[in-house]
Amino acid sequence: PFNKGTLRYEIDTDAVWREDSNFSNGWSLQYHTVRYTSWEESKAPGLVKWIGRHFPTLGDDNSIVRNGHGIGQNIFTPGDLKAEIPQEGDLPYAGTLTYTMSWQSFNRRTARIFQTTAGILGPEALAEEFQKFVHNDLGLATDPKGWDTQRDTEPILNIGYQYLFRLAHLGEYTNAWSGQLTLAPSASLGNIASAVELGLGFRFGWNMLEGFNAFPAPPGSGFFQAAYLPKPSFASPHSAEVVLGVHGTGLIYSVLYDGSSITSDDRDVERENFIAFGLIGFNYHYHKLLSVRVYFQVSTDILKRGSIPEPTPGRDKTQADLSYGAMIIDFYFF
Repeated sequence: PFNKGTLRYEIDTDAVWREDSNFSNGWSLQYHTVRYTSWEESKAPGLVKWIGRHFPTLGDDNSIVRNGHGIGQNIFTPGDLKAEIPQEGDLPYAGTLTYTMSWQSFNRRTARIFQTTAGILGPEALAEEFQKFVHNDLGLATDPKGWDTQRDTEPILNIGYQYLFRLAHLGEYTNAWSGQLTLAPSASLGNIASAVELGLGFRFGWNMLEGFNAFPAPPGSGFFQAAYLPKPSFASPHSAEVVLGVHGTGLIYSVLYDGSSITSDDRDVERENFIAFGLIGFNYHYHKLLSVRVYFQVSTDILKRGSIPEPTPGRDKTQADLSYGAMIIDFYFF
């Protein structure tokens, strides 16, 4: 009875740390289909089924499968929002608007996620309009004046693959206390982010979801997945989990920091090649209707602090790290 489609809304923002620069805000609206025993059984279009059957590891006969679809937007800004022209060497304004499709194949012990992201960088991403609506019309923050200098228009294309392993678990998942340790290597290729990553997550709680947790996923650079098993009918409708995680990212290229390889926008900033992240979160699930996940993430610097220009007196300096908070809400329906 709990094998339902999932409608997910996620918002990622650095406002929880009283910051508003570098990665400023991201949101996505996602739909994950019901679970199927095979790609042949799924109601996806023929090409989607073909990719699911033939892409390495996705056609595992010992797994269940589902597709995910999502639209999302990311916003990046310098720290001094009052300046009409950001200082030379500072992070340029940038926004992306993207569509992502994911193929998910999973069981109790492993999960494989393959996804493709396509979209647009530049004024067509409507990041200026969204941020000015939040800051100006809702009166929540400073009027950002430098959007006329944002990164030039270019198409966005990114692909990614993630393989999740359950390293260990303890206790019972249904109507009891349990814990799970998960290893998550992944790789991405494209102009939002070409990177390799390794993550380690531990969650513990009561009546936990079996399978794998959904972590914050800024569109294009995170993974849209709902790789967990439905609860049996006799399970309690309530679950609660505490989540701890660390991961490291080796960043090879990103148009957001390194300038464009497509257009003449060659503005780049001095950045680190490796970034480490730590995360803590809390999940509550009411299996008949919804799940709510709240996360707080901190990171080491992606920008080299000494290279970030000093702002004029009374203005904010661009933050060097990628720390932010996230809320993910899932609604379950047929």
